[in-house]
Amino acid sequence: MLKVIEDEKLIARYARQFAGTFRLFTDEKIRVKLGHQGASFSAKVSWSKRLGIWIFSHSAKDVRYWNAFGLGKPQVSGHLPITAEVNFPRAGIDRKTGAAFARDAWNHVYVIHRGKIGGGKKGVGKTLFEENYRGNWVWMEDGDSLAEVAVIGALQSPRFALQAAQFVRKIEKLKSAASFSSQTSLNFSEAAFHEELVGSPPSSPPDNIADACDHDLIISQLAALFHRWKFKIGNDANIELFLTQPPSDGLSHIIAVCTDPREKTVMAVVAKLLLQKAGQTGHPSAILLLPEDKVEQYAHQMRRLHIDVLGFRVEGEKIFFPDLGKIRHDQN
Repeated sequence: MLKVIEDEKLIARYARQFAGTFRLFTDEKIRVKLGHQGASFSAKVSWSKRLGIWIFSHSAKDVRYWNAFGLGKPQVSGHLPITAEVNFPRAGIDRKTGAAFARDAWNHVYVIHRGKIGGGKKGVGKTLFEENYRGNWVWMEDGDSLAEVAVIGALQSPRFALQAAQFVRKIEKLKSAASFSSQTSLNFSEAAFHEELVGSPPSSPPDNIADACDHDLIISQLAALFHRWKFKIGNDANIELFLTQPPSDGLSHIIAVCTDPREKTVMAVVAKLLLQKAGQTGHPSAILLLPEDKVEQYAHQMRRLHIDVLGFRVEGEKIFFPDLGKIRHDQN
């Protein structure tokens, strides 16, 4: 369980670290009008091609640390709508402010979000977030109460900026889908990869929060890589990533990622993978991705279950998939 950080000096330190993380990825500063017409102001936002997002950070004296995000490279002097805000109170607990810093029992620091999203559109708000956001949900000691919150990322991870960028993309897709839906809960019937479906719904807390922060990132990077290889990919509320085989569009591969190599976690992922495979026609291949140094530990057992085990490794901000070519070879 996490515990919210209330100390003013610690919040100030982590707010600087939060903003500084994105400066490492900044390609240029662009002058824009931030907000919508009639309620905008001139600002210089930081654009990152690698992350695919822009960010504007501002410390509002005695109020909060304000961080606004959006997708795509801004046009100079154009009006720039805000996709997501990750704001922190200057001190104490402010549940009206969307984000906060929290720590676990090992003093690892995370950025969490309470689900307070806006945008001025009907159906966009905390209810939309709580009922549809898929990611890393945990319970947090929130002063004198408990709250279920979404973890944006592990602040001290070299991959935090990537985790935060993924959060922004998910919020954008939730808002866009809500604009076309008459219901608060969204349906995704199209066979395609929906990044906003990556992760767990509320009430599914992970055993290892730091590993869980990387899980969704790995799934999205896998999907991007398969897309570049011209694979037809998809996911849904039950299967986090699959490949389809033309022309029937039947599933050819079901893929699961386990970032926590502890046996009980691996076995739980394997059980789910086997059930998913059994529920499909056409006998799709089952693929389990584990940390590279754990592949040999499980490979023999998994072969007996007709599950192929492939590895991944993280080095700083980068994620590598050294064995993924095997799927490419199979598919071709």
